[in-house]
Amino acid sequence: MTEARHAALSFCTLLGCIAIMVPVMSAHAQSDSEESSGSARFFALPFELDFDSGADNGDASFLKLAPLYKIRLGKDWTLVNLDLLTLADAPGGVPGRPGNPSPEPGERTFGAADLTHVSFFTPPAKGNFTFGFGVLLTVPIATADVLGSGKWSAGPAARVVYRKGPWNIGFFGGNHKSFAGSGARFDVNQLLIRGAIRRELSDNWFLVSAPVITANWNGKSGQRWVVPVGGGVGKQIGTGSIPWVVSMQGYVNAVKPDGAPDWLLRLSLTMAIPLDKN
Repeated sequence: MTEARHAALSFCTLLGCIAIMVPVMSAHAQSDSEESSGSARFFALPFELDFDSGADNGDASFLKLAPLYKIRLGKDWTLVNLDLLTLADAPGGVPGRPGNPSPEPGERTFGAADLTHVSFFTPPAKGNFTFGFGVLLTVPIATADVLGSGKWSAGPAARVVYRKGPWNIGFFGGNHKSFAGSGARFDVNQLLIRGAIRRELSDNWFLVSAPVITANWNGKSGQRWVVPVGGGVGKQIGTGSIPWVVSMQGYVNAVKPDGAPDWLLRLSLTMAIPLDKN
């Protein structure tokens, strides 16, 4: 009964985060992904559906909601926030996953994974570069032990973006260590890096590579890193003043611990949510 209550509470927490975040973003966000067309403004809300294959314990799928939004701090500085909310259909015991480098073994489970939040204090852009520094926080809201770390963890984070012409290149990353949570679970000490390389083409097409690189510093030598290599193609679609963006990407885990997936397929959809009129 206790586990059932924990699962229900964690799932409600996830839904509550979504319910709170959407109006907050609509009210305050001046996002990197916010665009304008004429008098209309919209907030771009990305969804990613990842399928991984080749892990010893079986294949898995993950639906990720990853909004990036800004809050102005005075005249010059900006607080850039990123939240990662995940629903997973996955078995336990698969190493190398972001936020959960040493999961509990177990049967296939569907539910919410831990919540990851990153905030960056960002000064005005320097030429084509934008920098930020801040903190990464993982909140243990997973609905099952196999889907989460069972630990609160936090650590420093950084963000760099370069934009020029058809190129948009950047990354954010952080190293988080556990400081509270279940004493029966392994401590967390993991590096997380999310890259992003995008090259615009003609007719609203683009090339993209956005690998998620992790390193579990508590792992044995040769069993720490997951380094995906790959990318894909996408297109801006839609009519009128509110475009949507879709892409398909594929990655091979060139470096990985034993038991981790061999490859990943990602389908991405960025929805345009209209904001107020200017």
